[in-house]
Amino acid sequence: MKIFLDTEFSKLEPGYKLISIALVDEDENFFYAELNDTYQLSDCSDFVKANVLPFLKGGKYVMSEYDCKLALCKWIEERNVPCTIGTDAPSWDIPLLRPLLEPCPPENLKDEIFLVRIPHNVEEDLVLKFNYDVHNALDDAMVMKKGTLGY
Repeated sequence: MKIFLDTEFSKLEPGYKLISIALVDEDENFFYAELNDTYQLSDCSDFVKANVLPFLKGGKYVMSEYDCKLALCKWIEERNVPCTIGTDAPSWDIPLLRPLLEPCPPENLKDEIFLVRIPHNVEEDLVLKFNYDVHNALDDAMVMKKGTLGY
């Protein structure tokens, strides 16, 4: 099963810190978490303060990194089939994903990664059609899924 990954993080430079993570499977089941102990507001660039933080969903999605690790591993295992992660930014997203899988690496998660490339006009159309927020990890992962596999 293909799983589409997106993250939002504190800045687009070395030393960036995870803010939120989303994974969406082929059936549009999703895992989404906003971390409350991995970054401080002072870690965030002005761009992130203006374009990422206002689009966090809050509520039941807010959790500690530890709780995220446990819930994420369980969610992947619950797919009950071999899974492969895809992302449009592997050099940024994968280094944030790997530590979350360390305590309990899901046995059904393949070690390979696939690159997601969606034409810009298709991405724009999906954002408008489904009223997605461009810098929200869950919405971005949904765009990747729909742009790759349809809806």
